[in-house]
Amino acid sequence: MFLIIMPSGNNGDTNGGLFLPNRRNLLKTLGVGGAAALAGCSGGGSEDTTTETTTGGGGGTTNETTEMKPTLGGDYVAGSGTDAKTMYWLGVNDVPSDARIGLTMDGLYALTPDQEVFPLWGDVSTDDNKTFEVKLRDNLQWGGSYGQMTAEDWVYMIKNVFQADENWSGYSSPGDWFYTDEDGNDQPYPVEKTGKLTFTITLNQVDPAFPKKPVLWGLYALPKGLLEKYVPNKDVEGLKKDSEIQNLAYSGNLGPYNYKNWNRESKFVATRNDDYYLKDADDVPERFSGAPYYNSYSYKVIPEQSTRLSALKAGEITSTGIPSAKAPQYEDTEGLNLVKAPQSFLTGLVYNMRANGWAPFRNKKVRQAFGMVTDKNAIVKNIENGYANPAYTFQPRYSKYYDDSKVTKYGSGDLLGVDKATQRLKDGLSERDDFHFENGKVVNNNGEQKKLKFVYVTGSSTTKTMAQYISQQLNRLGLATELKGVKFNTLLSKYVANSYVGDGEPAWSGGPYNAGPREKTASQESWDMNIGIIFNTYPLTPTSTDVFWLKKASTNYYGYEPEAPLGEWYDKASQSTDMTKRKEYLSKIFGALSEEQPENFLTMGVATTGYQDNVVGPDEGQWNYSYDSQTWYFKQ
Repeated sequence: MFLIIMPSGNNGDTNGGLFLPNRRNLLKTLGVGGAAALAGCSGGGSEDTTTETTTGGGGGTTNETTEMKPTLGGDYVAGSGTDAKTMYWLGVNDVPSDARIGLTMDGLYALTPDQEVFPLWGDVSTDDNKTFEVKLRDNLQWGGSYGQMTAEDWVYMIKNVFQADENWSGYSSPGDWFYTDEDGNDQPYPVEKTGKLTFTITLNQVDPAFPKKPVLWGLYALPKGLLEKYVPNKDVEGLKKDSEIQNLAYSGNLGPYNYKNWNRESKFVATRNDDYYLKDADDVPERFSGAPYYNSYSYKVIPEQSTRLSALKAGEITSTGIPSAKAPQYEDTEGLNLVKAPQSFLTGLVYNMRANGWAPFRNKKVRQAFGMVTDKNAIVKNIENGYANPAYTFQPRYSKYYDDSKVTKYGSGDLLGVDKATQRLKDGLSERDDFHFENGKVVNNNGEQKKLKFVYVTGSSTTKTMAQYISQQLNRLGLATELKGVKFNTLLSKYVANSYVGDGEPAWSGGPYNAGPREKTASQESWDMNIGIIFNTYPLTPTSTDVFWLKKASTNYYGYEPEAPLGEWYDKASQSTDMTKRKEYLSKIFGALSEEQPENFLTMGVATTGYQDNVVGPDEGQWNYSYDSQTWYFKQ
């Protein structure tokens, strides 16, 4: 699975977004504060990556948004708080990078707000929900000398990169392409070329939700002719440094724009692709026949939120995410269009249960106490300005897999209050011998008060305010806190990524974000809690959430080990074609998560994005509303 990572700030999804993320795992599962991941994002954006709503499967409206004929002209400038890290999409784990790459490549297919597959480079179909056939369009052309995109390109890439014996390329979601056999060994899904433009993927079991999972959805590709220069020697450094990779020169007619230049930490510019393949498609709406309609599409990096918003008001940028704290000011601002859309990302307080975190977090009563001292309705009202909803488990209330009767609501009603939280914390610490209460404080056996290292992502006033509020509440519980603000990329590299620190080899490894058993795995910098990364709850395909909540899951960077048999329930839900049974097991999972509190589920919100009002297209405010943003244009 993919872990999309973006900084938090509002509840907005950016259609480039977690872990996601092209739709890589990190980009698809984690999002930075309000940014959306490629899987299940709304079309709106976070204040930090707004309009990282790239073309290429990100979001869009489902109908003709206007009777006016689209007109060509103008330069679209998206304001972004964070720059891209790389154009090497195989290793991308951040939304800004994916958003820029997505300007030049659409990906395999998108999903509409109605959750229907929208064919881009190709389509996917199945007769038995086990073997899925991909059929590519016949007018896809790589750049350079690589010719037509064919099934041979895909099969070569899947087998030699995605399913390589070792993940030599640094591909962010190799687990998407393997299953575990009865002996506990990873086995690659059979992939077979069946024609010049067709190939099949055969799963080990029936999975009717497969097309909506972040595997093929929005997936990018590389030409065989480019890859085969580096595959034999597994030369990842050579591949990363290849000029065609760095300049996206291989993208050909595969996206609405062509890479022009990238001034690091300043601006990324792509220009209109006159040969865009969807112009000739007869299975998409008529508005695609002249797409794209902007002369250029660029991302302008403006780190400071206030400066970005001022630039939007002044018309210096076309769009940017609006933090929920500021959104009310833009409801009726002349010249601007505030688009609000439901999103699938959850903001939470993450606990470090690994070797360099506070060990008592491994006790669920301790985690429950933290939930009981956090007033979620107050956060929604006073910090999010109403642009959010309280979260009590890892699924939005609008999901058909959410069962309110099974959810334990820590942080409201009878499960809210300092006195109640204090008693629950005492109960949890009494089951350990390293910390206890003394004179109203949590102290170690030397009588020293515990000071929790609390890391938050900078760049968002909302995230910082939320961290300050939680810190104050924990002080009332007798715990000291040390707040530290870091940039999003720093959080990823020094706090989220972890490695094995024990002797010998780890018993298992789930990748760079879950390098092995929690007792012997740690990140570069120690931490106890963090806030600012948002998690994709996958309401379309909730079995995809197993990447967060299983012991060996690739995105379990915090070291959670469930008490409930979540693995068994996930398996049964995944294999069931009976919707009633599927709902039964998934509601058990989300009920157990609400009780075990692997993180403090805080809010699920509304994406709020500001656009200049001459932008025609982003006016629906639906989930994934910018899936067809290739067809947006400026009103003349």
